[in-house]
Amino acid sequence: MVEAMTGEQHAATPTPPERVRRNWRRVVRRTLMTLAGITLTLILAVTALWQWPTGFYRVSTFVGRTVCGLRIEVVSVDGKVVPFLANTPPAAGDGSANAPTPILFLHGYGTSKEAMMAQIRWFSSSAQVIAPDLPAFGDNPLARGEAALTGEEYVQWIEDFRIAAKLPRVDVIGESMGGALAAAYAAKFPESVRRVVLESPAGLTPPHENALMKSLAQGTSSLDIRSDDDFERVLHLCFVHPPHVPAPIRRYLVAKSAARVENHPEILQTLGPFLGGGLEPSLGSIRAPTLVIYGDRDQITDCSMLPLFVDGISGSQGMLIPGAGHVVFADAPSEVRSAVRSFLDR
Repeated sequence: MVEAMTGEQHAATPTPPERVRRNWRRVVRRTLMTLAGITLTLILAVTALWQWPTGFYRVSTFVGRTVCGLRIEVVSVDGKVVPFLANTPPAAGDGSANAPTPILFLHGYGTSKEAMMAQIRWFSSSAQVIAPDLPAFGDNPLARGEAALTGEEYVQWIEDFRIAAKLPRVDVIGESMGGALAAAYAAKFPESVRRVVLESPAGLTPPHENALMKSLAQGTSSLDIRSDDDFERVLHLCFVHPPHVPAPIRRYLVAKSAARVENHPEILQTLGPFLGGGLEPSLGSIRAPTLVIYGDRDQITDCSMLPLFVDGISGSQGMLIPGAGHVVFADAPSEVRSAVRSFLDR
């Protein structure tokens, strides 16, 4: 009887290959269950974010900053906290004297520091990059009762920001409004600027007035965004090839812009004289080497201003890109990247 039981036990004991197969089946089941749980969690998370525009925007911009090697820092300027994008400056191979010049990015009207990230990533691995939210825009809105700045006040603010951020002499890349401010900044603070890149800059009286300029002259703005239709219109004004903007980000940007649109008349009234021709007296004072870039299909500023900039800034270079619109670095990234990198590397 004992021998029979022992034999049955031996017969029921799995052979080594059977144990291996059973173990593998357990591993596969557990792995599939884990993957199913992760997939379900991701689906729920994406679904929740899709319904929460602010969260979707924050996650998307966080991912974008991470890819570009950027982080958000803050500094106090005139007693007000100012957020800006920054990276960890690359170490100079032969000492700090050989470190590349930091690059200061100035965004356009109605946008923010994040609008410059597509361009910032071209330089974030090789130089120190900094992009603040200019006053009244992005995460640096006007406080209740705070007055909008004139062009001259913006220029002084840029210098105050540079000092507060402990930046040495900088290269400046400005787009649209930021281009006009970059030029005025280089004129007023020549010791603070090494080289300047102006992309689709405003600031001069254009030989040719486009439809937007005519509407602004009549006191209306085609750049105000209160609805998704407005957002789509402005997108096609800015880009020849508009980027895809996910629905949650569109909803976030529309809501944010609509909440601030009541400030735009004051901002345009205060800043408008500078953007519409106020830079002209300063052009001759710019001594920093300057590169000016326009797209020939710009519907915001106008490429007819390119010769005025080149003639007015001694030793400057001009570049007109066929088929590119106002956000020239997005419509023609290869051409702009090559030109700007070559210019700043000198």
